[in-house]
Amino acid sequence: MLDDLHLFIEIARRKSMSQTAKDLSLNLSTLSRRIQSLEEKLGNPLLQRTARGIVLTAKGEQLYNELAEQVLTLNTHLNQLNSPTLEASDFYLLCPQNIIAGPLMPALNAFSANNLALNLHIYPSNTNSQLSQKRFDLAIRVGEQQDSSYFQKRLGNIAIKFVVKHQAPLSRLVLPYAESQLPTGLLKLLKEEYAHISFCFDITIAKNMVESGYGVGLLPMSEIDSITHKNQFSYITSPIAIPARPIYALWPHSNKPSATADQLITLIHDITTQTPSLQGKIVALN
Repeated sequence: MLDDLHLFIEIARRKSMSQTAKDLSLNLSTLSRRIQSLEEKLGNPLLQRTARGIVLTAKGEQLYNELAEQVLTLNTHLNQLNSPTLEASDFYLLCPQNIIAGPLMPALNAFSANNLALNLHIYPSNTNSQLSQKRFDLAIRVGEQQDSSYFQKRLGNIAIKFVVKHQAPLSRLVLPYAESQLPTGLLKLLKEEYAHISFCFDITIAKNMVESGYGVGLLPMSEIDSITHKNQFSYITSPIAIPARPIYALWPHSNKPSATADQLITLIHDITTQTPSLQGKIVALN
């Protein structure tokens, strides 16, 4: 019954039966059958299937609120007990390359020095869609997080500005973001304002192109802060408002991160609170 309770909680977190089956590598019919069996044992329906996904019944909501944390924590402990000793010493971190190799590198260095027994697996990527396809103990992500199947903590905020090197062409924009990462309709407005837009899909490459004088860059403060000779650059005033992007720590299984993950979260949070460019501040260029 504990296993079936865990499956119910995973479905409740994702609001999707098919996504849960995919994430847990289960056959959808098997998952449905086990939930039906749990409902029969409890004598109450727990889930309702709608066109928009899964909705909890009153009994399901009560069960989730009362047991989710305990069941997820217990399941994590059982998995750790059943794992080989070597496996328990592995730590999987997903993170954006530009900030983990930049302003957050001191946190990673301190974490690795304090945990010499850990085998670190670091995946420098900010592709949010890949979270369900990778094993991870902690993920650092920039931008609003739509996946409610993971627990999260907000660590900071990164403002975004148009910046250009003096005498660089103002008709060309260097854009490191995919359209899905931009507010709805923004790309259309940018195409109206700039004659040429170069897409590079990498923030560090975009910064390097802007530093070379290639054109205007739409860059986060974390990158602008690392520009050398900032006095050679200026911000571009634009009628297009670009919202700041939040920084989140995400972790699976329990509403509290593991002790190891929490240690790294604390180190990262200490840096973000002391770094203006990671707290929504605008970096001075003079």
